[in-house]
Amino acid sequence: MTGFGAAFHLAFRRSRMFYLWWVISLSAILPLTVTKYHDLVPAGQSGQLVLAQLSGNPTMRALLGPAFELGNAGGFTFWRVGTFTAAAVGMMAALGVIRATRAEEEEGRVELVRAGAVSPAAPLAAGVALGLIACLVLGLLSALMMLAGTSGVAGAFATGLGLALTGTMFVGVGAVWAQVFPSARTARVWSLGIVLGGLYLARAMVDAPASTPTLDAWRWAMPLDWAALARPYASERWWVFLLPLGLTVVLVGLAFWLESLRDVGAGLRAASSGAATASPSLSGAVGLSWRLSRVSVVGWTVGIIVTAVSMGALSTMVDSAFTGQPQILDMLRKLGGGTQVIRDAFFSAMLSIIATIVTIAGIMFLSRLRSEENDGHSEVMLSTSTTRWTYALSMLAPAVLLPVALLVATGASLPMMQAMQDGSAAVIGTITNASLVLAPGIVLVMGFAMLLVGWRPRWYGLAWVVIGWSIFVSWILALFNPPDWLLRLQPWGFLPKLPSDPMRWGALSLELVLGMGMIALGLIGYRRRDIAGR
Repeated sequence: MTGFGAAFHLAFRRSRMFYLWWVISLSAILPLTVTKYHDLVPAGQSGQLVLAQLSGNPTMRALLGPAFELGNAGGFTFWRVGTFTAAAVGMMAALGVIRATRAEEEEGRVELVRAGAVSPAAPLAAGVALGLIACLVLGLLSALMMLAGTSGVAGAFATGLGLALTGTMFVGVGAVWAQVFPSARTARVWSLGIVLGGLYLARAMVDAPASTPTLDAWRWAMPLDWAALARPYASERWWVFLLPLGLTVVLVGLAFWLESLRDVGAGLRAASSGAATASPSLSGAVGLSWRLSRVSVVGWTVGIIVTAVSMGALSTMVDSAFTGQPQILDMLRKLGGGTQVIRDAFFSAMLSIIATIVTIAGIMFLSRLRSEENDGHSEVMLSTSTTRWTYALSMLAPAVLLPVALLVATGASLPMMQAMQDGSAAVIGTITNASLVLAPGIVLVMGFAMLLVGWRPRWYGLAWVVIGWSIFVSWILALFNPPDWLLRLQPWGFLPKLPSDPMRWGALSLELVLGMGMIALGLIGYRRRDIAGR
């Protein structure tokens, strides 16, 4: 294929750091969990009882997938974090291939590359090849690290192969949607929100009930279950890997065929021309901001509420589910502010985790202020009577308000099942108040992000570093019994964890003032600096 080498070199140079951080982070999740197996599962008969309770819990099956061999460190680890990690690998793959294809096409770089002595399909081939290589490297690293931490050679390589092939499937998914839609943003929504999110929800619904012949048959239709159905560390079934491999070949082949049917810069689904006269809502920056973000707002809202209700269902059995697991109980207590009431600790821990997730939505929405500037759209808007303050606030306000609203909705949704079981709605008010107390952490992060946009927009990636550290602390570091001060070293660490902690207005007020102060400084910087244009 003429020009493939040059196209691949360009794709690698532009996406190497993107893939590097994803690969390093995801390949470490399973090996880190292996090291805590003996702390999480007691030895002897009590450990077998704990494993039987966990594998028989429908909520745990919905969250973690089907369980096969939990009696060894490898099998337990893959059940506990394998399906989640595989889904995250799929996210990496879809985002990466869209980044290297449709996003580059939107920027006009693909047209420049194809203006030379380059085959028409070379840019797509380069993006797909880079995504496939990244998935295989991640799988190999995971396998080698699992091999160092467990005794099963076959299980370790089945684990790595399962992660890699789950990723390659979503290389194909991302490549297909990149041909269908003319916008990288729309391709991402369909790849992650519709396909990945829909498959994860369908998998949870199929895996939750007790095993029956009908449900067992349906599991084979769930691509996110295929890595688990290959049974790493449990008499591996190597032929199962032919399923994701075959689907990868079909999807990648479909992407190349679709690419041959369309023009450069266009998608198979052409953008509609819209109405001849714009609606009144588009007469200003606020209406434009809503038009650009409404699909994402709906998607985030539905996803968070479904997740909160699903996680909240576990609260009705949290006391029995974690009986005999002192390490998990200690982790929950630390994340929950040190309370000895397991259910309160569970709610507080879940709120801390969800707080970091919903803040991702705010970081993504505010990043549009920078991307619109890079695309030249901001220059057009600001050439009208729209002021910089109005334009910046039109994107900043939903970036702050949406995560706060989602966090409060989570606080109201998490205890619903518990309230139904107890016959009292008091717990809903209590946990909703607990979620409100965590809102200053969101304001603090968004203030830092706005400060970067206003004064150092090229450093916006630091906002993602803050989120990544917070997720690492809440999801992984807490397993290793770290000192309390280290768990608190994140935006939500010093805020009171209601209902167990006493209300501390000092920490709450300080974070709120710091966040609002950074927002104000960021707006001043945005008002003073040059706006990039084309």
